[in-house]
Amino acid sequence: MNKPELASDVMTVVVLGEFDPLLVTPRWLRQMDLIGPEDYESYVIELISPSVTAVSFGSIQLKVTPENLEITTEAVNDVEAARDLAAGILLSGGTSKISAMGVNRLVHFSVTFDEWHAIGDALAPKDVWSEVLHLPGMQNLGICGARNDGYSGAVNVQVQPSVVVQTGVFVSVNDHYTLTQARVPTRRTMPTSSEQTNLDRSADKIAVAAKILTERFSASRLRAQSIIDRVALSGAVTGGHQ
Repeated sequence: MNKPELASDVMTVVVLGEFDPLLVTPRWLRQMDLIGPEDYESYVIELISPSVTAVSFGSIQLKVTPENLEITTEAVNDVEAARDLAAGILLSGGTSKISAMGVNRLVHFSVTFDEWHAIGDALAPKDVWSEVLHLPGMQNLGICGARNDGYSGAVNVQVQPSVVVQTGVFVSVNDHYTLTQARVPTRRTMPTSSEQTNLDRSADKIAVAAKILTERFSASRLRAQSIIDRVALSGAVTGGHQ
């Protein structure tokens, strides 16, 4: 099968830390020169309160809570603008401490009925279940990969049947950083080391997160695309369904 056409393609940057929803507002963003005059004149407010600020600038949605910063876009042409907004907020005093960051991509695509089953059979072989379940089928697959770029964290992938398109597939790629340096692992171990689970909040992590957004964002996007392609093309490997 060819690479599928995506019915939905969402990019989101999520930062965990300490934030003030009443600080990170459109007025502050304009004062910091993080949005232009046109965005400032046309932004849409969903809510601004001590518990959450939720606003949008065209295709870019911004949500700030006391513990999270989340910037999302469904427009491929605005992905880098959303990335720049996230980095700008971090570097302009939008937070005093952070603990972790995720660069995430979530897609839905449709496939044929046979390809839909073939993807499930390739990713979750049914032989182990066939004697204890009648017509087993994959509902939710999660897999975690170790980082190999010198940063702590993991790459988490989730695959499910799509609820957006009929006979479709949902793929979520969470490029998760805990924002410290780490050795590249050489063997599989239980994910309990401090390098993988360090969620301590630190001011030092702000510069690390901004550097990752600046220098590693394109690599993250390419890895996510490779994962999505691998899932989609797995439907052509088995050539049918059980």
